[in-house]
Amino acid sequence: MARRPVLLVIAVLALAGGCKKPSDKPIAGLHAAGAPVLRVVGKDKRPIPVGSHLRADEHILATGPALLEFFGGGLRFLDNGDELDVGDADEAKLLGSNLPTRRWTEGIFQEIPPAQRLVAARYTNVEITPPKANTQLTTSDYFKAFFTPNGMEKLTSGPRPDGPSKPLPAPPFRPKVPYIHAGPLGDDGITVEVTDGFAVAETDDLTTAVLLEDRQIPLGRTVRLILPDDAEVMIHTAAGNALKIEGPMDLRLR
Repeated sequence: MARRPVLLVIAVLALAGGCKKPSDKPIAGLHAAGAPVLRVVGKDKRPIPVGSHLRADEHILATGPALLEFFGGGLRFLDNGDELDVGDADEAKLLGSNLPTRRWTEGIFQEIPPAQRLVAARYTNVEITPPKANTQLTTSDYFKAFFTPNGMEKLTSGPRPDGPSKPLPAPPFRPKVPYIHAGPLGDDGITVEVTDGFAVAETDDLTTAVLLEDRQIPLGRTVRLILPDDAEVMIHTAAGNALKIEGPMDLRLR
């Protein structure tokens, strides 16, 4: 009888050891969003800027089409109403891309190996100022800042001089890493039209955009089109030709 409490304590400790707390380290980034993706903490929901790190212990909610890029190379598409514990996603465990990779050159598709790159370097730790800022902001102002790192701070603190807030190190030691950000794709004679679902575009300067149905959008500086399963797009060339593409696919254009 004297041993029972000891055995009970051991059993409790064993069970406690099995409940591993999720890591608070970044494992993914918000690559693109066609509507706000929200970080959910209790009853609080805050938009996550495009280009942000996402930690394994975060719970997120999508209010429209979006794309997550995990640092191992996996891609996860979200749509309106999708909720996700970032660290629990199957894509978080991948090393390499989970989409077929193709290159389109002069109207010809070629299968190519996935790009080898440091995915984490494409993202940064940005935060958005809470809605309870000193200045009363309108919905229009809020969405201007939504896709911009520290955009709300700029809107609430008044004009700021251009350039860095502190001197940069000399060029040999200065990082030259562009980050994913939302913005226009640029102008071009080639246009893309989503005929089913949605697609994601990425430019040569890491601008990203979610492309929705029934709109012809100039590809501009786009170098990458990413399509989820069952998505369909038409690429219209300046010569009047049309090329149909079906997902899932990670298509490189240059």
